[in-house]
Amino acid sequence: MTEYHENRRVRMTKRLMKEALLELMEHQDLIDISVTAICKAADVHRSTFYKYYSDPADLLKEIEQDFLDRIPAPPQILDQQNQKALLAATTEFFDFIKDNKNTFQILFSESSGNSFTAKLVDFLCDGYVPVSDDTDALSSRFASIYIANGTVGMMREWVKADFPVSSQTIAEMMYFYSKKLSQY
Repeated sequence: MTEYHENRRVRMTKRLMKEALLELMEHQDLIDISVTAICKAADVHRSTFYKYYSDPADLLKEIEQDFLDRIPAPPQILDQQNQKALLAATTEFFDFIKDNKNTFQILFSESSGNSFTAKLVDFLCDGYVPVSDDTDALSSRFASIYIANGTVGMMREWVKADFPVSSQTIAEMMYFYSKKLSQY
């Protein structure tokens, strides 16, 4: 019973520090955020922070990973040619982005660096980006990276413009552009 209680307390403490960092990043660049500011906002002691993280960037890395872990799993088990199933999974992905707009904007902000963008591109390449099977491995990889980077750009603009089209529409656009580009 004690072990469960401690784990729950640790999770709560980490959650408070993560929320504090995200809140601070709405107004400041990561480089300008001190451990003291995070601890004050989270109402935790500095020693508690250093028990789990080495610096604010380390905490941000865990936030990024948590966010990626919560994204609906890519449809790896799906036949990439099954347009209906792939679109449904991709729509769910865009719904997740829409539901987590603030976190997404912070993770993509200039102040957080570019590590999240690279991680998201890799995530997209591992299942969400349909690439033709009739190309060689190197061409397929380059096409996948190109499409994933374009998709990230579309996402950023979609969020920035406050979702001018539905998740379904943006998923269809991504699928259409991906199919066209992967044919080359």
